[in-house]
Order: sequence, then structure tokens, then C-alpha cells
Amino acid sequence: MFATFRYFLEEILIYNFIRQHNYNFSNDDLIITYLFDSFYYTFRFSLYSSVVYFLFRYHENKDKIHQLNIEQQNAQLSTLKSQLSPHFLFNTLNNFYVELYDNQPETADAILRLSNLLRYVTYKTNQDFSLLQEEIVFIKDYIYFFERRYEANFHVYLIVNGTITNQKIPSLILIHFIENVFKHGIIDTKENPAIIEISCTNNFIEISTTNQINNSEKYMEKGIGSKNIEKRLQLLFENKYSLNYKKENNNYKAYLKFPI
Repeated sequence: MFATFRYFLEEILIYNFIRQHNYNFSNDDLIITYLFDSFYYTFRFSLYSSVVYFLFRYHENKDKIHQLNIEQQNAQLSTLKSQLSPHFLFNTLNNFYVELYDNQPETADAILRLSNLLRYVTYKTNQDFSLLQEEIVFIKDYIYFFERRYEANFHVYLIVNGTITNQKIPSLILIHFIENVFKHGIIDTKENPAIIEISCTNNFIEISTTNQINNSEKYMEKGIGSKNIEKRLQLLFENKYSLNYKKENNNYKAYLKFPI
């Protein structure tokens, strides 16, 4: 393409004005010379251009790699900082537990439970699955603090059926339902206690909750938390789970069943 353009420019257009060829050869040799000469100069120009282009790209990529290394180091530093803070908190709580164990065992036990709660939330949220027995312990510790708060006015019953061992379930999937009971329900009425029932069979896990509706709280059956739970269940189990919420006689009921 370049040779054709050059030949047309120099041997046709310019020749009509100056009546002199650029090369003193016959017509056949002239065309071949133009082709070779143009290829030679084009190749040199392309080679130099390519070298310059790749040099620029090299420096550009070098800067990007350097920036990525800096970002990676910052991410590692942030991760380290996020790990140091919980470690400091857990060590502090552990020191309180040791100091209070002999003279105030009940307070020491509460501190230990709190530490276990925080530890579970901190580390299990980074995992897709956890053991059912660990989740049950977490739920019992969670309920314990409400029981301490309400004392004799605490009316919530936790029922666990089946053999609880090393079954794996989605991390923190059950606490969503327990939390809703305490956040939106009435838990201090003896005549209408809240009931949380967890059942484990060979193939399925079921959780059902029933609690009196707190009229001062607005129930959101399809709130953000519920929608996130549904999306997570759909990704994990597709259509092999059951999830429903309903209001019945001033009571709110939630139910979930999924395979293990």
C-alpha cells in the first residue's frame, strides 16, 4: 500500500512537473526497486515504532504492577489491622474472665459467652458453612443475654429435636430467625411465650419460630434481611428449600426447611 502510494506520488504526479524519475532504472526495474525500497524503509519505521510502543507499554505496565503491589500491601496491612483489633478484644475479655472467675463466677461466665459470641460472628461470617452444633451453641449464648436482661419476665422456649452432631449448614442462617423474634416480637408475656424450634433429621434441617407481634414494631416480611436470606438459599439449594412467613391471630410465624 505504501509502495503503491509512493510510486504514484513520485513517478506519476511529481514526474509530470519535473520530468525526472527518482531512480534511473527501466520501468520493470523501477517498480521492483520501489517495492523493495519501500518495504525496507517501511520495515525500519515499523521496527522503530514497535520498539518505542513496547517501551511505552513496558513502563506503563511497570507502573501498573507497582501500583498493584502497593494496593496489595495496603490490603494485607488492612487485613492485619482487622485481625489485631479482635485479638486485642478477645485477649482483654479473657483477662477479665480470669480475674472474675473465682469471686464473681456468674459475671465471668457472661464475659466468656460474650467473647464466644463475638468470636463466632467475627470469624464465621468469612465462611460459607459451619457446624450445626456450633450454631446451636451460638444461638443459646445469644438467648442467654436476653434471659439475663429480662430475668423472671423472660418467656422464650428453645426446643431442639434430633441428633445434633457435625452436620454442615450455611453460616449464621438460623440466627436471622432468632434475631427477628427478639427484635420484633414480645418475649415477656407468660401467657403467650415465644417458641423457637429447631429440628434435625437425616436429610433436612427445620427451624420454626412463633411469637406475639409487637404492635410498636413494623414487621417486614420481605425486608432486606429476608431478601438476602432468600437469595442465599436460592444460590445454595436452588428450589430444594421451603421458606415462608405468616401472621396468625396476632402471632408471627416463620419457617425454614433446607437439605443437609
